[in-house]
Amino acid sequence: MAGLKWGRRALRAVLLVLGAAFTANAIWLALTANLTIGTGLAALLGLGFAAWGLWFDRARWPVVLAASLALAGLAGLSGFLVVYGSQQSATYDEDAVIVLGAAVHGDELSRTLVGRLDAALAYHQRNPSALIVVSGGQGPQENLPEGVAMGAYLTEHGVPTELVVVEDKATSTEENFAFAKALLDSRLPAGYQVVLVTDEFHVYRATWIAKRAGLTASHLGRATPWYFWAANFGREDLMVIKLWVTGS
Repeated sequence: MAGLKWGRRALRAVLLVLGAAFTANAIWLALTANLTIGTGLAALLGLGFAAWGLWFDRARWPVVLAASLALAGLAGLSGFLVVYGSQQSATYDEDAVIVLGAAVHGDELSRTLVGRLDAALAYHQRNPSALIVVSGGQGPQENLPEGVAMGAYLTEHGVPTELVVVEDKATSTEENFAFAKALLDSRLPAGYQVVLVTDEFHVYRATWIAKRAGLTASHLGRATPWYFWAANFGREDLMVIKLWVTGS
């Protein structure tokens, strides 16, 4: 009996710590990065853990079981996305690179976006003839389109201007590939191949969308920093589930 009581206290403490950690992470992201759905989901997750811990003794077992299964499922899906996105498939003889946009804070590129662009620069060193499409429109907390900022970063780091193709209108992954394909169709002969560059959590869905857009795409997945895990994987898990359920 004493052991059971101690175990319940320990579990309650774990839930409260998780709640505090996820909530603090969401607040830090809100203060240092652009506000996103992922940040909101991280905050909700933190508040959910905190509430579970505070009302631990009152929780009904069906609710606890459902919440536990849901969390286990999301954790498993996140693990799948990491494994899939970490298995690089680039052959380094593709005709073009498509770098998917990420947040720009005012005029400053986010760490996520710099990481993707640095991955593209590393690819460029091995395949210097490939075109590089930088794709991303302008968000509400951005002073310029992501594509414009990305193109400037690449040229400042030695990529010839004629190899950089700026796409500055896209507001979704679907538009990233649709607009990038239109630009590449006018520049390359039929049958060209591309490699997409994004974070590893995004590779699975991005590859699926690229294929639906009519692109033959390999991928390079960049590892997501740990402090973005809750926000990025939380949102992506829901987007992948939506993709499986609705097909879009």
